[in-house]
Amino acid sequence: MKRLLIAAVLICAPLSIAQAQQTLRVIDTAPNDVLNVRENPTTDSRIVGVIPPDGRGLVPSGERNGNWVFVRYRKVEGWVSKRFVYPEVPPVRRGRSLDADEAE
Repeated sequence: MKRLLIAAVLICAPLSIAQAQQTLRVIDTAPNDVLNVRENPTTDSRIVGVIPPDGRGLVPSGERNGNWVFVRYRKVEGWVSKRFVYPEVPPVRRGRSLDADEAE
């Protein structure tokens, strides 16, 4: 029974890690504007960086405060309004023929 429990935990662990690593993208930001990254989760807080309007690959820490999400983007960490970020959709895998070596 103990081995079964350990096996179940090991199988489920990668799924949790993959879900935690889902990235975000910037939305609803004008092409000539940026998304501000702030030191604290308020609009009055100091801006510590910016993200372009087509920014992708924002890594959420999982920390939230009201309408704010703590993210890492390149070399900047800070708070962004959750109104301007949305989960990135993973690329769709396409079918293809595999060589005999790859099929095994």
